[in-house]
Amino acid sequence: MAEIELIVSKDKFTVHLNVINDTLPLDFEEIDVYSLLSKQGISFGIKRDVISKMISDPETSLFPLLVAEGEAPTKGKDGFIKLESGEKKHDRHSPDILNFRNVRKIPSVRAGQLIATVYPNKPGNPGRNVLGQPIQATSGKPYSLKLGKNVVETNGKIYATIDGQISLSGKKMSVLPVFEVNGDLNLKTGNIDFIGNVTINGNVPSDYRIKAGGNISVYGIVEGAHLDAGGSIYISGGIAGFTKAKVHAEGDIIASYLNQCQVYAGNNIEVTGLILHSICDAKCDVRSMSSIIGGQIVAGNHVYSKDIGNTLHTKTEIHIRESNHPNEEEKRLRMEIETIKAQLQKVYLILQKLTEKYKRTSTLSEDEILLLRRDKLTQTELTKKLAELESELDTTTIKQHEAITTSITATGGLYPNVHVQFGKYQRIINQQFRSVIVQLLNKEITIYNLS
Repeated sequence: MAEIELIVSKDKFTVHLNVINDTLPLDFEEIDVYSLLSKQGISFGIKRDVISKMISDPETSLFPLLVAEGEAPTKGKDGFIKLESGEKKHDRHSPDILNFRNVRKIPSVRAGQLIATVYPNKPGNPGRNVLGQPIQATSGKPYSLKLGKNVVETNGKIYATIDGQISLSGKKMSVLPVFEVNGDLNLKTGNIDFIGNVTINGNVPSDYRIKAGGNISVYGIVEGAHLDAGGSIYISGGIAGFTKAKVHAEGDIIASYLNQCQVYAGNNIEVTGLILHSICDAKCDVRSMSSIIGGQIVAGNHVYSKDIGNTLHTKTEIHIRESNHPNEEEKRLRMEIETIKAQLQKVYLILQKLTEKYKRTSTLSEDEILLLRRDKLTQTELTKKLAELESELDTTTIKQHEAITTSITATGGLYPNVHVQFGKYQRIINQQFRSVIVQLLNKEITIYNLS
């Protein structure tokens, strides 16, 4: 006589039904299943269609069978900061290139002026387990703003204490004095080393150096010069580097084009035109609205461009740093889960053969009956262990899966002789692709259409 049992996961989120002591035919009804669920307090997420199908067509059911599943909680919204100078909130995960003219004019402020508001995080919606009990939701992360120089905070409102310009470096906000050059940098002004923001209303010729504690704004072209900013660097023209230009910013670097230069950004590199034969290294994203041709691009998260490479097959290197590795505990759990799944598959094949023989002959030998009972017990124990390990893995990986999925996106063309690298995994593109995204999936660099 067939008996049924329920396997409830350790976190009370899933319930599997298993048949023990016998296989087919099933000599129980739906009411028996619901009665067993009720006795164990299972009241939420019951899969009635699955139970009904199991009773009406047991031969297609693979046991243990998922018969109840809870509702996962949803995470709350993260806090964010909004500048009160007319600049829109910027989502760093957005693939859209920011408009330099509309967004990147650094706002000047007066002492006592409200410059930003920090909006609090919001709680998530709780879920429910199969017992109907609530599962606590994870709240969004608060925005961890660091106050820099010449700003004060009151009830989430940030005020300036001096006249100056806003400087944002990562999540550190300051108001800094401004050093302004009305025209090109020349021998009269010389090299600049200033604690605050630096504005050049002209060009920066080769061999000059600018160092700023805040932002550097150049309303012209940068040639083979060296720029170093504790904040961000904005170049309305572009960089014609002659292989000599070196530009470093702790925040963003924004320019019209990059040509034969070395550029490092502690956040994003954003270019409205070409990136040509340059070395670009960004902690987060590298973005171009036009093309990336030649040179080497290194990013922590994403590379976006219209075209990558060209029809002349110019060697172009795109590297995504190796990051977000599973920790040792996650590796151990995944190895154990794979081992148990392999053991379950072996047990299932044996049970399937015995079931098919029973259907053909209506009898089994004593040894086969013993084997059947033993493997049924083994299947039950392995299933319980698997449910526990998967629950433990879920708890471990939830903490890590906020990490961004890295990618390389070419909305126009991806051309041959582009060398793509994700950590230690490499691939050389040997044909032309149109409108594709490149990702590392299961240790293999995969290319698929954006559509």
